[in-house]
Amino acid sequence: MTPLNDPDDPDDLGGTGLALTAGPAAPGTLALRLSGALDHESADALVREVARRLAERPAPRLLRLDCAGLTACDSLGLSALLMIGRHTGAAACALRLDRRPPHLDRLLEITGTRGYLVGADEEPGPA
Repeated sequence: MTPLNDPDDPDDLGGTGLALTAGPAAPGTLALRLSGALDHESADALVREVARRLAERPAPRLLRLDCAGLTACDSLGLSALLMIGRHTGAAACALRLDRRPPHLDRLLEITGTRGYLVGADEEPGPA
């Protein structure tokens, strides 16, 4: 587990309240689980950490963010997801937002960003 707020972790990104856990994945896939609030305190730290991991070699071809543990996502959290979308696009890496909680699906729908971040044909997260 790589929590974004663990002071003993060499990848410490400051006390953000968001934890990032790498999970098992198929070759060429980077799977990360988000737990906590993606908000003004954690957004920049998440973008930096994801960008760092996308730069590792071999580079992933797919980034799967498991969003089931997200307790909240504010406007800066949404901005972070959009920035991660830009980073994955620049790295020729596909992005999937898996197991989206209803509050995240609502935010994506209300802001018109669902098609960009999720795709038109992808199913919504669990109810």
